[in-house]
Amino acid sequence: MKYHVLAIDMDGTILDESREINRKNVEAIQEFRNKGGHVIVCSGRSPLSTRWLAEYIGLAEPIIAYNGAVIQNYDGGIRSTLHFKQNDLMRIASYCEENRLYLQLYEGDQLIVSEKNNRNERWVEHNILALEQSGASKERCDYYRSQCSVQHTENLRTYLEKNKPNISKAAIFAEREKTMKCAGDLHEEKLDIHISSSLNYANLEISPLNGTKEYALQTVVEELGFTLNEAAAIGDNYNDLGMLKAAGMGIAMGNAPEEVKEAANFTTVTNDEAGVAYAIQNYILK
Repeated sequence: MKYHVLAIDMDGTILDESREINRKNVEAIQEFRNKGGHVIVCSGRSPLSTRWLAEYIGLAEPIIAYNGAVIQNYDGGIRSTLHFKQNDLMRIASYCEENRLYLQLYEGDQLIVSEKNNRNERWVEHNILALEQSGASKERCDYYRSQCSVQHTENLRTYLEKNKPNISKAAIFAEREKTMKCAGDLHEEKLDIHISSSLNYANLEISPLNGTKEYALQTVVEELGFTLNEAAAIGDNYNDLGMLKAAGMGIAMGNAPEEVKEAANFTTVTNDEAGVAYAIQNYILK
């Protein structure tokens, strides 16, 4: 095979719009693995969320979480973790407070927020998907959910000053105009951070410097004994751009924004049409 490693995003890619997994995707992934390929889940989701999906699919390879800030083994052993510098984190929190932007912080599998709203009230269930229609085990789902939590605090800056948590990801949710301005403003401050989006700029996903999918993918690929030219990647949004460009073959989902499609070598069908399976069968295994 020309491509020995395949990196796959979760939301908008292997997950359909109902946040289920088409059986065709699982079968195609296992066909690729049976031929000697390695499949890496590569997502902005938390360590437990990515592990749960990898377990459901039946993977035993390393897993990339929080857009590359965390690399873990399939059994949960942490291989590497990146955290924000305290000063950078305080500046992000201050900016959001000054501009009335809603901010979420992620430490391990804990979400830290300063207000209760529809973004976080069911975060545990959203983080660990039921995959009920996909036939996943409820017992295993509940096991993963029991290890996740939401921490509410009155003020994020005060919480950061007092607790100095090890934060691996921050997310800001607002209208596109506001997130684009925020991204530009924070970029001008030259913080040691990386900014992307997984929702066509209806959000910002902020990582510590080098906490990117492409950087983590290169690390995992080399540990497996291959080069990025021998890796393929499938994704649907702006936080996938780097790995789509870095991989030997980058494949955009049919539901991806035009800018993401233009950066890829190929475009598959949508996530509701088992686009991962189509990509494996028509581009990777050809």
